Amino acid sequence: MRIRVVVVDDEKPARDRLKRLLAEHPDFALVGEAAEADGAVAVIDREKPDLCFLDVRMPEGDGFEVLRRIRHQPRVIFTTAYDQYAVPAFEVNSLDYLLKPFNRTRFAGALERARQAVRSEPPERGEIVRLLEEIRAGLPRGSRDDAPPAAEPPIRIPARRGNRVVLLDPADILWFEAEETIVFARTAEARQMVERTLGELEILLGKAFFRAHRGYLVNLSAIGEILPGEGGAHRIVMRDGQGSVVPLSRRQARLLRDIIPW
Repeated sequence: MRIRVVVVDDEKPARDRLKRLLAEHPDFALVGEAAEADGAVAVIDREKPDLCFLDVRMPEGDGFEVLRRIRHQPRVIFTTAYDQYAVPAFEVNSLDYLLKPFNRTRFAGALERARQAVRSEPPERGEIVRLLEEIRAGLPRGSRDDAPPAAEPPIRIPARRGNRVVLLDPADILWFEAEETIVFARTAEARQMVERTLGELEILLGKAFFRAHRGYLVNLSAIGEILPGEGGAHRIVMRDGQGSVVPLSRRQARLLRDIIPW
């Protein structure tokens, strides 16, 4: 029996890579894919897969929302760029994850666990949703509130400038923008290519940046104005000295109001 699979990730390069790796395992059959929450719910409930590769965070909703809305509950392998503090939460619950970037060996190990899981009892819906709530909050299961936080090095974003690699301070980045499969960081001085997807950057940078649109991740502290647009969409004017404009989708505008009421 072939194991039916759905792939959900907002980044097309990430979906394409998962599909290429999956094609190397003939006992798994891809039956659908989606790039956002609404599409994920529709394809999962329609195709009723045995297994779903599910991105934890997406711009138009997230894995948490998908798991709450679906009627059919498949086994889930999370794909995530969360750091090592979230990893134990997956491990103690015997739910697998793929921490980006992952290699073929790690992918094959996740599929082997999926093979065993599909043959066992169906997954418990409530346990999966509860787990994702913990991960969404950024806390591994069993963490103590009084434990001192671990010291972490400052975040720097590697970017290419010619044949050099420049380490950018996130505070100096106005926004990130995607052009097909390439992501650029915009600073006041330059536009530089980075080798991470917008989804990975969104998770890495946390609440300091906001996914304004499918192709844009903006520094909240660099927003100067929010202008109304057509059909409920808006435009963000950045404080870069040039009045650069970034699109703000209708749905993301509602979410931005929760952060910056206007």
